[in-house]
This record gives sequence, C-alpha cells and structure tokens, in this order.
Amino acid sequence: MGGQAVKLVLERVGHAFLGRAVLEDFDLALTDGEVVALIGPSGCGKTTILQIAAGLLDPLRGRVRRHYRRHAVVFQEPRLLPWLAARDNIAYGLRMNGIARDLRAAMVAQRAQDVGLSAHDLDKYPAELSGGMRQRVAVARALAVRPDMVYFDEPFTAVDVGLKRILQDLVIEAAAREQFSALFVTHDLSEAVRVAHRLVLLPRRADGTIVERAIAGEPGRRSERAIFALVEAWSADPAFRELFDGRESLH
Repeated sequence: MGGQAVKLVLERVGHAFLGRAVLEDFDLALTDGEVVALIGPSGCGKTTILQIAAGLLDPLRGRVRRHYRRHAVVFQEPRLLPWLAARDNIAYGLRMNGIARDLRAAMVAQRAQDVGLSAHDLDKYPAELSGGMRQRVAVARALAVRPDMVYFDEPFTAVDVGLKRILQDLVIEAAAREQFSALFVTHDLSEAVRVAHRLVLLPRRADGTIVERAIAGEPGRRSERAIFALVEAWSADPAFRELFDGRESLH
C-alpha cells in the first residue's frame, strides 16, 4: 500500500478505564483503500481504538488525524431502528444528508442488491428479519452513504459460519470496488487474514508488545488453502501466543 495517501493517523494514543490503562503510546496509520484488521485477546483495547479512531470516544492522550470526508460504522449488533422498515433503515443516513427521495430510493435499491437483500426483504421491519438479514441491512446502511472510511466492530461475531463467509465476501468486494479504507476489529484470526491487507495484534496488557504483519496477496484473491496455512503458521508463532492463551477463535 506504499505511496498512497494516508486516510487515518493515530499518534501516541493512550486511554484508561477506571484507572486501568488499556492503551499506551499507540500509533496507527491507514492508507487509501487499505483494510487493517485489529486483533487480540478480550479486553486488549480493540474496540477502544476503533471508537477513538471514529470519534466516538476521546482519548486521554495522543492525537487522531482524519483525512477523509465521510465514515460509517458497522457494530457487532445491527442497531437498526425498530420502527422503520429495512429500506428506511438503509436510507437513514441518506435522508439525514438531504438526498432527494428518488435518488435515495435508487441508492437503497443498489445497496440492498449489493448485500443480497430482495425487494421483499426491504418491506420488513427488523423484528421480522433473521439476525443475518439484520446485519446485511446494517452493512447496506453503512455503505449507502458512500464512505471513504468504514469502521467494523466485530460485525459478524453473532452469525453462523456459512453466513459469516458470505458477509466477509461482501465487505471484501465492496472495499475493492469502492476503494474505501477500513479498520476491522475481530477476535478471529482467520477472518483477519481473509479480509485485511495488514494485521495489528494487540497485547493483553497496555505495556505489552504490538505485533504488525503484512498479509501477502489481496483480500478476495487468497485461496482457502493459503489462508488456512497462514493461520496455522501464526498459531504456532510465539508472537501470537496471547491470542490463543485467551481462548480466542482460531477459525
């Protein structure tokens, strides 16, 4: 990703909760079109970093520089508005941005198609949709505003393995097609290897060693055999010991 414009920079970021440090002097930079996976044992600060990067949480120390026009966030829970049908949930950000009704409808239809939702699905309310369908709506809502940066906070943890693969592929295809940058938080090493260009492994303690690894090849073009082999190799790497000591997911 060398030579490309920088879209997000975190400089010496530090944060604590109830006096316990979760981050110290954390640095990160994302370039245009790059997907970086944040991975690590539970409680290591993955979501805290994402929230600070997205402006949802102010760091106690350090600086965040954002060089993009618009971002979107996909959370672990879909966070849909229960009183709105799926199409209106997808259109929510567009309506807030003053997009005209006709154009809004066309954009919703396109995004629904991108994530595999039918016209019939769009008329349903969140309570009428399965968990996987609700998460598709959440992804469509995020992409509808044409973000330059997308923050994914363990978005597919609650879905089954088969649907997780489908949703991962949707993200990979959208990122390649539209060249947005993304910070993708996950506890699943296989997911990180599938979706990202680069992996940042956080230690359990704020004063531990951060491990950064480039992932060979492009997301969406790596074979399942190559993904499996890399995950197996890293699972035996002492640098990744804390990830598996914490009983995090290997596959």
